[in-house]
Amino acid sequence: MGIKGKKLGVKMINEVKKYKDRGLNISEIARVLGVSRNTVKKYLKKLVDEPHEPSVKPFSAPWASQINWQHVVNEKSLGTQLAHYWEQNVENQVADVSYISFWREFKRRHPRIKLDMHQSFTPGERAEFDYKGKDKGFGYIERDTGEFIACRLFGMVLPSSQLFFARATLTEKQEDVFTSITKGFESFKGTTSTLVFDNAKAQVTRADKFDADLNSEFSLFCDHYEIAPIAARPRCPKDKSLIENSLGVFWRWAWPQLRKKTFFSLREINAELERLLLVFNDRVQKKYGLSRRQRFDQFEKQKLKPLPVKRYDFGSWKKSKVHPDCHIQVSHNFYSVPYKYRFQELNVRINGRTLEVFSGLERVTVHTIPLSKKGCYITNKNHLPESHQALLEQTPQNAIKEALTVGVNTHEMVKRLIEEARHPLAYLRRIQGILRLKKRYSSQSLEEASEFFKSASLTDIKVRNIEQVISAQSKVLKPKKVNRKENENLRGQVSWSDTFH
Repeated sequence: MGIKGKKLGVKMINEVKKYKDRGLNISEIARVLGVSRNTVKKYLKKLVDEPHEPSVKPFSAPWASQINWQHVVNEKSLGTQLAHYWEQNVENQVADVSYISFWREFKRRHPRIKLDMHQSFTPGERAEFDYKGKDKGFGYIERDTGEFIACRLFGMVLPSSQLFFARATLTEKQEDVFTSITKGFESFKGTTSTLVFDNAKAQVTRADKFDADLNSEFSLFCDHYEIAPIAARPRCPKDKSLIENSLGVFWRWAWPQLRKKTFFSLREINAELERLLLVFNDRVQKKYGLSRRQRFDQFEKQKLKPLPVKRYDFGSWKKSKVHPDCHIQVSHNFYSVPYKYRFQELNVRINGRTLEVFSGLERVTVHTIPLSKKGCYITNKNHLPESHQALLEQTPQNAIKEALTVGVNTHEMVKRLIEEARHPLAYLRRIQGILRLKKRYSSQSLEEASEFFKSASLTDIKVRNIEQVISAQSKVLKPKKVNRKENENLRGQVSWSDTFH
C-alpha cells in the first residue's frame, strides 16, 4: 500500500513514530515535520497494518548527552531565552556546539515548547528588578546570640547592556525594596524611563493582566524618580526574563565563593557582594566580545536620566475613618480634615513628623505630628463647619436627646459641654464617650456622677473623671437592712427589761 503526497524517507518515518510515541497528535506531527495531516494519517494506518522496524536509529547529536535537557526546560519555563542559556551554560562547557545546533536539538526533543525570538532593548529605556527565591545558607550569624539570620537576594539589571546589581536584604518589604532600587540606580549613576517588576504586595495591590493597581507608596516612589512603572503579567516570567536569567547566572557564579565565608552582619554580606559585582560585570561575554561594564560605558551610560537631587523619603500608609467631629485618629492623636469628608474612610501617609491625608489621589490636608504626646487634637479651624450650622446638626442634637434619657443632670452637663466649647463639635467625641458609660456601668451611676460635678461646679469634665467618681461612689459602704428569722432561743428586748426589774 503506497502513500500519496510527500514521500517519506526512513529518517522521516522514524521521526513520525518518535513524535507519536511522545504523545503528539496528528496536527502537531504534521506541523513539526512540514507534511499534511492526511500524509500522517495514512502512514500511521500503515504502521498499524504493517509494523515497521526502523533500519536507522533516531538521530541524536553526539554531544547531546552532556546537557541536562530537563534543566533547560525548567529555565525556559522561567522565562530564560534559549540563546542566553546557551551563552551561559553550553558555549563554554560543551566543545564545538554552535547555537544553531543547540537550537535544533532542543526543538527536536521538545517540539511543543514555543521558542521566543531574541529580544533587543533600547539603551537607557528599561530596568528590571526581582528577588531570588529563598536559598538555604544565605545569611549571617548574629554575634551575640549565635543565631543564623536568613537573607534575601535582590537583583536589578539594565537589559540593553545587562549591567547587573545585587544586594542582600532581610525582607522583601517595601522599605527594603525602595532602598535596594535606589542603591541600584545610584550604582548605575542614572535612572531609566521604565521599571519592570513582578506583582509583589510592595509594588502591586491588585494584579491584573492588563491594568494592575499599583501600591500608592510605590507609585509616589516612581513619580519621584520620573519612572514609568510596568507590572509584569501574572504567571508570565518572560515579561522580565532578563532579571530572571541574570539572577540565576550571578547566583550560580557567586554562591560557591560566598559559602566559603562566614558573615556576622548584613553589612559584611553586602560588602562582599559589591566586590563580586565588580568582577562579575567585568567578565567578558564571548557573544559580544565585551564585558557588561564595557557595553554599559560605551552604549548605555550616556542614555540614562540623571538621578534626583535627594533620595525618596519613605512613608507608611494606613486607613482611617473620619469621625463626626471632623477628626481622624492616628497613633493616639487626632487630626482634623474638611467636614465634607465626615464618615468616609481616607488614606493616611505618615512620613517622619508629617502626616498627609488622601481621598483617592487627592491630598486633603497635611499636619505636623506632635512630639511624644498622646491625646492631642491638631485642628485646622477651616476644616470645621460654621458653629450655628454644627449646633443644629443631627449628631449633637442626638447626643443631647440621649443625655436626657439618662437624667436631668447628665443632660445639663452634655448641653453645657456643647454650648461652652470653642466649637460645638470640639467635645463631641468626649460626649459620646461619656454617654457610653451608661452601658459599662448604669444610667443611675452616670446620673449620680453628673450630679456630683454639678454640685461641685466643675468644668472641663473628661471621661476618666466621671469614671473615677463612679468608681469611688461604688466603694462607699451603705448600711444593709438585716432581716432576722424567728428563733425561739433568742429573747427580745422585753425579756431583758423584765429581768432587770
